[in-house]
Amino acid sequence: MKRRAAIIWVWGLVLIAGAVGGGFVWWRQQDVAQAYEAARAAADADRWEEALTLAQPYAERDDPRINGLLADAYINGPDSIQDIDKGLTLRRRAAEAGNLEAGYFLGMWILEHDPTEAQAQEAISFMREAAECGMPEALLNMSNVYFKGIGTEQNLEVALGYAEKVGDLGVSKGAWNASLISWLLLQEQEVLETKYQEKFIRWLFRASVLGEADADELKDEILLKIKSYESAEAEEAREEYDFLEREVVDWARSLLPVDLLACKPTF
Repeated sequence: MKRRAAIIWVWGLVLIAGAVGGGFVWWRQQDVAQAYEAARAAADADRWEEALTLAQPYAERDDPRINGLLADAYINGPDSIQDIDKGLTLRRRAAEAGNLEAGYFLGMWILEHDPTEAQAQEAISFMREAAECGMPEALLNMSNVYFKGIGTEQNLEVALGYAEKVGDLGVSKGAWNASLISWLLLQEQEVLETKYQEKFIRWLFRASVLGEADADELKDEILLKIKSYESAEAEEAREEYDFLEREVVDWARSLLPVDLLACKPTF
């Protein structure tokens, strides 16, 4: 009886120790998470010194979120705390640990500072990972990279693909860019009846319903042009215009709020 009780007692201690240990790990994670959220809020309000003060005590844990936040403070903060080299080192560590936001910002920083060909390719690789996750700003800037040929060959088809993806997330600038790039690709064709004609019109309407002022103005000009003609063809065009307008309103209603995306935006 005593032996059985002793065994039960030992196993009880093991289970308690496990529970305490697990609870301690959970507490540490919560501790870091709370520090990160508080520091992130301070950083978003441009209170960089406060963000640094909140995040620094957790630097030794090598948490990608904390490293990314510290990097932001060292790179974007005032002269009193700015340390670009330290910031880039932390940002790279966070990126290599899987922090997509840190990778995206690292890639953007590299491209904006006269990179070598190898550095540009590394930067684009970091940005591509964030874009493939669905981060809207990364998608938008990857479109810009291929549209302008920044650090890589210009490729309007690839630029359009990225612009359409961010447009499909409900970002007005992405929809407007998709319309403009479709128009440029349309000009390269010998005939107007191509897939780019449909893409141009459809993305124009989508950009308009999302609130892009330039797209709205151009769409209104198209309607005025249609109304200026009196023919069966003009009537058909007006019917198509009305159909597209109804379709795009239904499309806009089906969009998820941006803050529900798996990879949240950084803007």
